[in-house]
Amino acid sequence: MGGGVLTFICDGDDVIANLNAVFLHPHSDAYKRAQANNHFGEVPNAPGNYDALIDAYRKAGLVVPPGWVNYLTALGTVSSPDPQQGPQNIYTIAQFRYNGLIRGKKMKTKVHDHGRVDTRPGSGGEEEIDSPCPSIG
Repeated sequence: MGGGVLTFICDGDDVIANLNAVFLHPHSDAYKRAQANNHFGEVPNAPGNYDALIDAYRKAGLVVPPGWVNYLTALGTVSSPDPQQGPQNIYTIAQFRYNGLIRGKKMKTKVHDHGRVDTRPGSGGEEEIDSPCPSIG
C-alpha cells in the first residue's frame, strides 16, 4: 500500500443552493447585504487564505456551516499541480465574488470533479463559478 489520495466527499447541495439563492438575485435583500459588506477583495493570494474567504462570506451575511469550512480548507490546500493551486483556487473565488458584487452581476455556483476553480459567462446572462471537488491526502 503506497500513499494514496483521499477524495473529499462533495455533498454540499445545500451550500450551492444557498450561494445561488443569494448571488443569483441582484435585487434581493440578501444580495444587497452582500454588496454592502463586500470584503472579498481583502482575500490575499497566499497560503491560508481560505480563512479570509470564510470570513468574507460571513461578513456578507452567509452562514458558513462546518462542512463548507472543511471544503474551503481542502480546496485552499490542494497542491496539485503545484503548491500555489490551493491559494489560487480561493483567490479566484474571492475575486469572482468581489467583482461580481461591485458590478451587480448574477453569479451562479457549480461544482465539478477535480481540477481548479473556473469562471466563465453563463448561458442565462449570469456569470458562473465552477469549483472542483478537491482530492486531499
